[in-house]
Amino acid sequence: MKARVNVVIATVSCLLSSIAVAHAQATHLTVVPQAVAREARGAVVRITAKGDRPLPGVWVVLHRVGKDRAAPIDSMRSDASGQFAFHYRASGDSTALYFISSSYAGIAYFTPPLKKAVVGGGDADLLVYDTTSAPLPINVRGRHVIVTAPDTGKGRIVLEVFELSNDTSITRVAGTPEKPTFEAPLPDGATSQVASDGDIAAEAVKFSNGRVQVFAPIAPGIKQLSIHYRIPFSKAPIAIPILAPAAVLEVLVEDVEGNASGAKLKKMASVNLEGRPFKRFLAQDVPGNSVVTVLAPTNVNRALSTRMAIVILGIGAAMLAGLGASLMRKGPLVARAHELDGTDPDDIARKIAALDVAFESKDSPSNDERADHYESRARLKSRLTAAIARRDGL
Repeated sequence: MKARVNVVIATVSCLLSSIAVAHAQATHLTVVPQAVAREARGAVVRITAKGDRPLPGVWVVLHRVGKDRAAPIDSMRSDASGQFAFHYRASGDSTALYFISSSYAGIAYFTPPLKKAVVGGGDADLLVYDTTSAPLPINVRGRHVIVTAPDTGKGRIVLEVFELSNDTSITRVAGTPEKPTFEAPLPDGATSQVASDGDIAAEAVKFSNGRVQVFAPIAPGIKQLSIHYRIPFSKAPIAIPILAPAAVLEVLVEDVEGNASGAKLKKMASVNLEGRPFKRFLAQDVPGNSVVTVLAPTNVNRALSTRMAIVILGIGAAMLAGLGASLMRKGPLVARAHELDGTDPDDIARKIAALDVAFESKDSPSNDERADHYESRARLKSRLTAAIARRDGL
């Protein structure tokens, strides 16, 4: 655990530079010389507390997304044992992505890209889950906090990412308006609260009575909740309540004289992100009902932009989210449902895949280009899951 945590900040710094190497090189379209036969065999499997059960008779769709064209290319219903098999040909753009999707109980599930000519043995399986509005526990696997330098003479922005972990085999959905899927108290005096689109859509997040409340379904695995708010100078020191226990807590303070204490936090080596100095504090196995106290007395003339801080948070939080893979069976990526205006889910999925293709084909992007990619992908992902929820009546 300690080694895993220590690698977080190193990976943040590495990613900020290495993403530039892997991000933005514009390449010419390479065409497959001739159509190549491919095959993908898998099963739709319903995961329950009593074991895995095949799911017969559900629609399974094969998608292709390339620079030249993007569209579903085949579909079928799973057979009596939940099995399906696609025989298709790779053609056109050689970097095109192929993947399989299905939906169950209002949530869409996607396989990873089908990179091999023949994919089977579980690599093409789609694992789906039941849903419930019962109060299933949603644990905080990690929590990242950035306290930025003052952006005005009145206060500073605080950004947070929660890593919410559903360790059950059931998707938690909201019940009544009084029963969110997750909630947490905000610091006293927090204003201008905003949720950022990501794993959990901004439209599914509300701020009420000093709390952030999530009404989006939370499927098994780890999901990110991203928010930011303003704290006036009159509320110094900043007291951040930690109601739910957290496996990992990280606090970054953009202040040369900044300090964070409480909740088992320990001072780590200061870090420099995008040319900005941060004091860094880290804690493991943080107990519930703790309080983090942040002192940040220094006025900084050049404040970190909110936009870049969100990107830094997203990169750091993405690493911790990756730990969720060890909790889940190898298999699909899950798109969660949120409320938003209806849009064609297949069209949005194609846009996401096309965006990823463009991302992988670039090199040495600027800070603004990295920010644009992160924001665009998060927005499309939340639109996709929202569209699926609307389509299926959730």
